[in-house]
Amino acid sequence: MEYFNIILQQVCFFTTALAVGFISQRIGFITDEMITSMSKLIMKVILPVMVLTLTASSGTRSELLSAWPFALLAVGMYIIHFVISFITGKAIRLKRPEINSHVCSCTFVNSAIIGYPIVIAMFPEKSGLFIAAFLVVETFMTWTAGIMVLSSAHGKGRIDLKKMITPMTVGLIIGILMVLVDIHPENVVWDTLTGIGNIQKYFGLIYIGADIGQRGFKKLFAGPKVFFTIPVKLLIAPLCVFFIYRAAGIADDMLRAITVFSMLPSMLVITILTKEYDAAPDYGSGAILATTVSCLVTMPVVFYIISFF
Repeated sequence: MEYFNIILQQVCFFTTALAVGFISQRIGFITDEMITSMSKLIMKVILPVMVLTLTASSGTRSELLSAWPFALLAVGMYIIHFVISFITGKAIRLKRPEINSHVCSCTFVNSAIIGYPIVIAMFPEKSGLFIAAFLVVETFMTWTAGIMVLSSAHGKGRIDLKKMITPMTVGLIIGILMVLVDIHPENVVWDTLTGIGNIQKYFGLIYIGADIGQRGFKKLFAGPKVFFTIPVKLLIAPLCVFFIYRAAGIADDMLRAITVFSMLPSMLVITILTKEYDAAPDYGSGAILATTVSCLVTMPVVFYIISFF
């Protein structure tokens, strides 16, 4: 039950930070322009710095190279999510482009802002390795399979590999290189960068709360089928991932860590991409609202269930 208690503590933390952001937006302290600027600051500065410092401090060269099994688990997780989301989309009779939005909303996860703090709290010694391995897979899957699904909403799917080069992937590459050449800084500059990266768990959640306040809840009720993303994304998929990998004999720490990533709400970037490819953007926005709010309840439920196994 130790992991379950950690999840409960993290949910209390998430709820408080989200509420601060939501209330601040509603009373006008955070404007729409500020929300846009916050998003850019998070994605282009804070998260890349966090990924850099966390990866570079994750362990030795041999420990980093030994993390490849977790990358394979991440690939398998995405495949399981994709299959489940496609089947459920067909089951509720979604047509293109809504089914494209449904598949991506139920497949891709908000790992950076919600997932990383949980993994760090649960696995302080191995979190850097888990996050580095997952980020490599996540980046590749988002900008290949994700773009292929969304771009096929109105025609033939395509892939844009150029978009894989982001500040976060640059930070990841630098961090991996530092581990491989055995560079482990211990100075004021590095401590400052680490501190900047650490604020993402506060700043990012306040941003999400403000973003929810800006979007409002009308999008949820405009398309009731979007509520199916809650059980599919937050309960069915993570429990399937857990029991499939448990049956395969995966080590407990990796099993719990990949379950954390699997049970997260929909990825924020999906909202931007559904608009870019005109893949039912209202459905994508509704799915993010629904899963982000609901995960505060479903995450403890998932870990309470798996605590018996």
